[in-house]
Amino acid sequence: MEEKTQRNLWQWVRIAVAIIGSVLVISGILINQAICTAGGFVAVMLVFYLTFRSNRLREAWFNHSMTTVVRNIERANNYASQRIPIGIGVFDKEGHLQWRNRLFNEYVAVEVPLGTPFEKVLPPPDNNFAALRLRDAEKQLKIGDRVYQMLVRRIQITENPEDDTGLALYLMDITDRERRRKKYEEERPVVAYVQFDNYDDAMKGLNENERASVVVDVTKAIGSWVEEVNGYFQKYTEDMFVVGLSRKGLNETIKKKFLVLDRVRDIKSGNRITPTISIGVAAEGRNLAEMSQKAQAALDLALGRGGDQAVVQIGEEMSFYGARGSVQAKNTRVRARIVAQAIHELMTGADQVFIMGHANEDYDALGAAIGVAKMALTLQKSCCIVTSGQGPSLKKLETVSKDQSDQYLSLFVNEEEALKRITPGSILVLVDHHRAMLSAAPKVLQAIRRRIIIDHHRRAEDAITDVMLQYMEPSTSSTCEMVTEILQYFEDKLQLSEVEATALYAGIVVDTKNFAVQTGERTFEAAAFLRRNGADPHLVSMLFKDDEHTVLTRARIITEMQQPLPGLAVAVHTCSCADKDTPIIVAQAADELLTMDDIRASVVFSQNENGVSISARSDGSVNVQVMMEELGGGGHQTVAGVQVKGVTAEELMPKVIELAKEQMKESDTDEGNPVTGHQEVG
Repeated sequence: MEEKTQRNLWQWVRIAVAIIGSVLVISGILINQAICTAGGFVAVMLVFYLTFRSNRLREAWFNHSMTTVVRNIERANNYASQRIPIGIGVFDKEGHLQWRNRLFNEYVAVEVPLGTPFEKVLPPPDNNFAALRLRDAEKQLKIGDRVYQMLVRRIQITENPEDDTGLALYLMDITDRERRRKKYEEERPVVAYVQFDNYDDAMKGLNENERASVVVDVTKAIGSWVEEVNGYFQKYTEDMFVVGLSRKGLNETIKKKFLVLDRVRDIKSGNRITPTISIGVAAEGRNLAEMSQKAQAALDLALGRGGDQAVVQIGEEMSFYGARGSVQAKNTRVRARIVAQAIHELMTGADQVFIMGHANEDYDALGAAIGVAKMALTLQKSCCIVTSGQGPSLKKLETVSKDQSDQYLSLFVNEEEALKRITPGSILVLVDHHRAMLSAAPKVLQAIRRRIIIDHHRRAEDAITDVMLQYMEPSTSSTCEMVTEILQYFEDKLQLSEVEATALYAGIVVDTKNFAVQTGERTFEAAAFLRRNGADPHLVSMLFKDDEHTVLTRARIITEMQQPLPGLAVAVHTCSCADKDTPIIVAQAADELLTMDDIRASVVFSQNENGVSISARSDGSVNVQVMMEELGGGGHQTVAGVQVKGVTAEELMPKVIELAKEQMKESDTDEGNPVTGHQEVG
């Protein structure tokens, strides 16, 4: 404050002296007094000199102060750049190091003098300088045993930003944070439900001691698994267990391919029925209640796919493990009788009944649709069968129907006609499929919300969920077998016509490969019932006759077969999208290849402008369902398929061969089968 007062006082003194000097100069001139004029001039010059001198001193002081400030800022900036807990490196447009701080040297774990090329600082291919220059980015980087967060920022080195763009890299050590995150992830709780899924069948014919022994062995196998992963389990019904474990324990279990499934399967019982378990696991959820619901849903999915497997849900992703063996058929028809009664009640209360199979219908879908139509007609309900109009099966079946009866010709309608007939009280029965993407008429599926599903495929994750009744039995040979059993309990006086019985019989024959695969006691009982009701094997054989083009095309596919692996036959067929018979021909070729000596699995590729369709077959020793699920398809252990758009057979071939090799190896070594895909085709 005193300095400011003094500066102001000196300012006024200078002004006063300047004024006095000016007055003296003017007065001296007017009165002609030289001394007065000289004194005034000296006073003015003195003021001017002192002002000039003061300004120069102030300017020198200001420059000195600014230099000191800049020097201090540079010193602080340099200190901060070197001491900041972030490694910083600057590269020019050619990728040569221009500047780096001390931590950058430490983090990259090598001595990097200025001018060092980028590839010697951070080796490719994960760190490509040309790619990093394209845009600002952020990524994790592992160097040695340390983890870093790397920020990539483009910088302009000269005035021309288009030609001269360098990079500034910022490395932050996040190793401790990642270790804490990993520990947190490993300790997160996981909920699992385990069910002894064939408990009733495994207990049949056993005395009390044998029953207790099987139950104890299964419990020991589950307990041993839980103990290995430091978990907890509790049995709460005779065939149900709840398991709590950590995420780390789940990862170890997945790594071992759910070995507990094989341990339970190795247990021997007195009635020679192998015990199996199904597991539903949920690894993420807002709380334990939500995780419990997800685990139960995963268990239901495992059971719906035939059991003897584990379904793991992590977030929104599903993974499947196990399902190595074929699905064991259940000898009881209790469920078929209950389903028959439920369908009877639902149809009785409906205005109209719509029946729909999958697109490109085969005889199993068409036969099952005719069987369901018989139920509706028995109740004198208006019904129709919605078809896609694709494939030769429908045309051949229409020809047989026309020779025997005109009744069913009027029932087959396309999507447009079906949409006109829908009423609020209509119900839709979906046969031989349970996924919306496979339906013959997607618009009809969306228009009718009251739905019933009858299907023999393993349940897929994207199954239609908004249904009133769902009857799925992966252990049965075909949907026609399931419908035949329902018909026997639907009405006491129900009588099948020859065309109805023949259509159902054809569906069983086509899916069992003439009773060679996926057959059980109930399959032959259903076939015997249909034969008693007039099913004509001669008409069925007429359905399976092929024209010259089909026979020659199938023969050409077979002759071009290759064996990339012992026991694996593959073939490629190139066709046009306009050829509607191709799916049938390719499936038949896959079946034919499987009849060759030493062939355990066959895969036939059908390639057109849109992509590739694959038909896979197995003699039961190789799980082709797992192979196709890996590619986004599915099916059964012995019959499966997939459609992949935007690729060629040449691009898919190595992947399929690798999957087949893995499945053959696991089959030979009796290992479980992990599955990352989760879809199924009809």
